[in-house]
Amino acid sequence: MKKVGFVSLGCPKNLVDSEVMMGQLKKAGYEITNNADEAETVVVNTCGFIESAKQESIDAILEATTLKEEGKAKRVVVAGCLVERYRDDLMKELPEVDAFIGTNELGRILEATDEKVNFRELPLLQIGNKTATYLYDFDTPRYRATDSYTAFIKIA
Repeated sequence: MKKVGFVSLGCPKNLVDSEVMMGQLKKAGYEITNNADEAETVVVNTCGFIESAKQESIDAILEATTLKEEGKAKRVVVAGCLVERYRDDLMKELPEVDAFIGTNELGRILEATDEKVNFRELPLLQIGNKTATYLYDFDTPRYRATDSYTAFIKIA
C-alpha cells in the first residue's frame, strides 16, 4: 500500500480541499500518514493569499523536495491556491516537483500521485475558454483531519 503524507497550509477552505483529496486517495487504497518522512508521496496544499503564506508554502515545498532528494519520498505534488495563481512560475522554478494541481483540479489527485503519469505534461481541464471548476458534494469521499466533533465546510 502506498503512503501519502499531506502538508495543509492556509485557511479552513484549504483544509477541506486536503480532506477531499485524502478521501479520494483513501478510497483508492492509499494509506494517509501525517509523517512526511515515511510517505512515498508528499502533497503540499499551499496558500497564496498573503506574502507570509506564500513564503510558508515555498518553504514547505522545498522541504518536500529535500525528502525526495534524500530518497525518502518518491513523488512530490503541490496543490492549492499558490498553484492556481502562479502555476507557470512554479513549474519553471521547481522542476523537481512531479505534479501541480490547482484548486479546480482536486479531482485529479489520483493521476497526480500515480508514478506512471507524467502530470507535468497533462493539459489543464478546460470548458470552453475557462478552467473547469471542481465541486465536491455529499457523496465525495473525505478523510477528516479534525476532531470527530468538528468539520469545516467550504462555502466560498
